[in-house]
Amino acid sequence: MKRPPLAPLLLSGLTLMASARAQQDPNSPTSTTGLLRSASTMTFCLDQQNPIWKFEQDMALAVARSLGRKAEFYVHRAPLPDLDTAPQPLDRLELLRLFAHRCDIYPGLIGSTTPAFDYPADEQMYATRPYLKVSYLFASRDPRVGNLNQLPKSMPVSMERRGLPAYFMYTTRRGQFTDRPVNTAARLVSDLKTGQAKVGMVFASQLYGRVPDVKKVGLKAAPVVGLPSMTWYVIYGLRRNRPSLRTQLDGAITRLIVRGEVQKLLVKHGLNRPGIVPASVSDQRPPSESFRE
Repeated sequence: MKRPPLAPLLLSGLTLMASARAQQDPNSPTSTTGLLRSASTMTFCLDQQNPIWKFEQDMALAVARSLGRKAEFYVHRAPLPDLDTAPQPLDRLELLRLFAHRCDIYPGLIGSTTPAFDYPADEQMYATRPYLKVSYLFASRDPRVGNLNQLPKSMPVSMERRGLPAYFMYTTRRGQFTDRPVNTAARLVSDLKTGQAKVGMVFASQLYGRVPDVKKVGLKAAPVVGLPSMTWYVIYGLRRNRPSLRTQLDGAITRLIVRGEVQKLLVKHGLNRPGIVPASVSDQRPPSESFRE
């Protein structure tokens, strides 16, 4: 049997070894295990596609101040160009690369208040204790319709096509409502604001981040009742190999909640509305994110 030439095999093997080393090289832009940063400055990723990013920026400054450190910011995503452009999902690999090369902490991540849904954190990423609790809202322009129980079947309810309210309405109340789906939260809020939609269900931070005074535009809003998993925590994400930093962040968040500083920031940014509140000091990560360290 004729054997294959040795040189090409050696070259192929060396190429694979070099590729593997490049993947593990902490200086490689594709690496997810970049060198740990140790300095008096904490770098926060800033997602300007989050409608309450200015609150998140001020919250980060307050957290860093509480730890006697300085906050810096890396703008991860700029605002979306129009109402109908959906944000790209923030996947785990992208987060890990950001932690490796760009920032220590990612603010504004949404985490479950129950074990039913996992945090974006898993064995590769830590989640801090929560600092906000945010609910989905039932928003209405009709004074006679303030919740799901008062919703006539003939009145279309506007929802994000892939949002949680739509999912639970379709799975638990199919046939009990007329839906008016839209593709983005920005479009949903715009339609509610202008009256193109009479009733809708939207995440509180998406609504208040764009319409701080809902009464001024003829809306009333209250947390959704009658559907599961309508209230979520807001947490920080950070690298799994930074347990000391998470402990520091947990302490700073607790102090800011106890001192009323989180509430003051909500007031400053017009977010002290039904459906957005500071997390309680007794609120903790749910069991799905608790683990032995």
